[in-house]
Amino acid sequence: MLLILIVAAVIGYVLVNHDAGLYRDMTVVKITDISTKHTETQTGVLSDKENYYVQTITANILNGEYKGKTATLSNQYTDSNVRDEAYAVGDQLLVDLARDGTTGKILEQKRDTLVYLLVAVLLIGLIAVADRAGFFSFLSVCINLVLLLFALHCYLTGWNIMALTACMIFLFTVLSLLIGNGVNRRSLLAIVVTLLSIAVTAGIYLLVRAVTPALQYQMLEYAVVPDDLSALFFCETMVGGLGAVMDVAISLISTADELLEQNPHIAYDQLRKSVRTVSDDIMGTMVNVLFFTYICGGLPGMLLMLRNAMTMSFVWEYVLSFEMVRFLAGSIGLVLAVPITQLVLRVWVKRQEAAHG
Repeated sequence: MLLILIVAAVIGYVLVNHDAGLYRDMTVVKITDISTKHTETQTGVLSDKENYYVQTITANILNGEYKGKTATLSNQYTDSNVRDEAYAVGDQLLVDLARDGTTGKILEQKRDTLVYLLVAVLLIGLIAVADRAGFFSFLSVCINLVLLLFALHCYLTGWNIMALTACMIFLFTVLSLLIGNGVNRRSLLAIVVTLLSIAVTAGIYLLVRAVTPALQYQMLEYAVVPDDLSALFFCETMVGGLGAVMDVAISLISTADELLEQNPHIAYDQLRKSVRTVSDDIMGTMVNVLFFTYICGGLPGMLLMLRNAMTMSFVWEYVLSFEMVRFLAGSIGLVLAVPITQLVLRVWVKRQEAAHG
């Protein structure tokens, strides 16, 4: 099976690398020759002096009415590559050709081949390590991606963002756990724990937000100043912490369920202590995962601001404050998952005891 997947991945790579004909709305070119010229040196963003270069690019047109012809393009870049990039022979670019087909404007580099390779490696790795479970985990990610795109479409057509996010969190949780782990007791209990943890976290967040000064939402990346920036950030924060909460929930529930499988008559106190022991082992790691994901995600922007003589207080208020709120909200969800798991297990054990007399 792995051999078949690897062969299929190689064939897929060749096809993706030659899929220029599928790009109907833009022109794809492949660089055949580059001439680079140093133009000037100015004060830069990341250094005291920054060199500017201009590339004169000769490229072969791969699709459209000018397919097979040659176009000449120009690209300017700097040493830092903060707002630009240098290209190399063999790169494929998406361009907006002029009417004569001999010149044009570079839009961006064609990166579908890179995305395909990463996806292929992930899929093969999942199947190699986890067999069927790995495939279903990959399938759940694909389904969640489709759901996310559908949710974005619904938001743009006027749906209420809060109600839409609640529906998406429910669907993300149910589908991820049922597809990834199967329809069984572990998945059902983990779904209950995850949804309760996120709900309580959302309540705490809204309560704190109601009694504290508002964040500078207008400084959010790519914000276009809509009327619901506060709601957007809240929904983003809840969805962002969902994966970590699900991970903790399924880990704790799986531990408890394994103990129940081995000893159906195990006392609840012993079960609770085992869950607590496991939570102590994984909690520090998961909190650090959130820390590195959120806080370190803001480092590039923070460094650019500091290099441009902005104060640390400004950086904290307009960059790190958002990352810190995301980190803290997600960590609260992780912490809440432990007592909620214990509560759900207590109810489950009591129902089982009552059902068996």
